[in-house]
Amino acid sequence: MALYTAEHFFHPNDLKRYSLGTKNKSLTCNADGSLTLYAGAKNPGKDKESNWLPAPDGAFSLYIRAYWGKEGILDGSWQPPKIEVK
Repeated sequence: MALYTAEHFFHPNDLKRYSLGTKNKSLTCNADGSLTLYAGAKNPGKDKESNWLPAPDGAFSLYIRAYWGKEGILDGSWQPPKIEVK
């Protein structure tokens, strides 16, 4: 998942974090094995910070990139996870 500002630039932030994905080895899974990612202007807390993409206070966009996608992505049967606004 990559985060861009309304002007389609990476959002400058103290963590120097602009995307979350398989390259991030510090992501923390939930007790049931699922993964929750956070995107927003406010830090969700130290215990969730490894899964957080800092965002501007205004509008921003999230993108999922799939390189060498598997069949579900290629044939459209895979659906991205839902985004919950809180």
